[in-house]
Amino acid sequence: MKSKVAFFAMLVAALGLVHAQDAASVLLTYQRNFVRSSLSTKLELLKEAGGAGKPDDIAPLYDTALRFVLDNAGLLVGDAQLRDLALFAVQKAGESGYAKASDDIWSVFAVYAGDGELRAAAIDAYARTGIGDPKTVSDIGGFLASQLSIYRSGMQPEYPSVEAAVKALGLLGDPSSYTVLFAAYVAAPNPVIKTKAAEAISRLKGDLGAWLRGIVTKNPPLEKVAALDLGLGSGLSDDDRGALAEAALKAALDWTGDSPVEQAAIYKLRVSADQVVGDLKWQRAAPEAIKHFRLLWSDWQGGKGSKDDLVAAIRTLGEMGSADAAQAISLNLQLINAQTEQGKPWDEDILLAVIQALGKLGDKVAFDYLLYIGYLQYPEVIKSAAKDALQQLKW
Repeated sequence: MKSKVAFFAMLVAALGLVHAQDAASVLLTYQRNFVRSSLSTKLELLKEAGGAGKPDDIAPLYDTALRFVLDNAGLLVGDAQLRDLALFAVQKAGESGYAKASDDIWSVFAVYAGDGELRAAAIDAYARTGIGDPKTVSDIGGFLASQLSIYRSGMQPEYPSVEAAVKALGLLGDPSSYTVLFAAYVAAPNPVIKTKAAEAISRLKGDLGAWLRGIVTKNPPLEKVAALDLGLGSGLSDDDRGALAEAALKAALDWTGDSPVEQAAIYKLRVSADQVVGDLKWQRAAPEAIKHFRLLWSDWQGGKGSKDDLVAAIRTLGEMGSADAAQAISLNLQLINAQTEQGKPWDEDILLAVIQALGKLGDKVAFDYLLYIGYLQYPEVIKSAAKDALQQLKW
């Protein structure tokens, strides 16, 4: 204890000369005292140094501490004081962005396998000290990929380190990280990582919209769905979101396969993409929206499928401003009218959606079918909707 007090007395005396010394001399004083001090005192010395000068001037001291940790880790395995020293030095080196400490930080990361807190701090520090260095991106991306592989094999990954790696890749912003971050988004060991992966992807340099369109076009169904969800939840412009939804709808319609899981994913992709196309009034996707509607109509006529999805598809067609869309819906209204005339049942929600969509489209091709509603045994709500639609037709 006496030696410790004596040491700090000496340190205080040295600090009294700080203003008279240049930064290099101050740093050298700290480094010498760090080497001379006991393990229990080294961490206190680092904390003192942090308030004694500018962070950039003191930063090499943290690397000195990191090298001390690396030199002694083999002898002091499991030592709590050495571990705390490593954690503090890693954090401070990262905060200072001291690039020369980068390799030592990554070496400390490797030494402390299994220590989630320290390894997460090391990843963060490694990213902060390695901005602009492709090796940093590659190392962190490789670690994340290995952890995702562990998770997919049924084992538990290092959750704190995985979260830190995802965040770090977003900070680095390199477009080469798109693939591994998307894999993290898809695998999603937990909801927090999924959210952080989406945030990180949005920070990468490059054309996110184009990259996601490539995913929905080429990748397996489950990844297509994930790419659309990611794009819709990101900060993409309406034009990029519309183009992505159009690509997703086309890819879903072109897909062929017999896996029940993939079929379910493709159906979800179609419905989600069609909804976006309608919400954005993305008229370039009118041909695909018509195909989607016809598939849903066929399912409905066959006694299967979702009425809500069919109604939504009809509403999308109403936003397309397309003569082909008006023709497609008009033919279905003709069929409904014919079935009603024969005494067959009809669905009010679907019929109202058809009438309202034709009104929005305003195409005179619907005139005869809307007019004929007035002569059939429909309730007043249907006849009133038909009259409103007739008044919207353009001549």
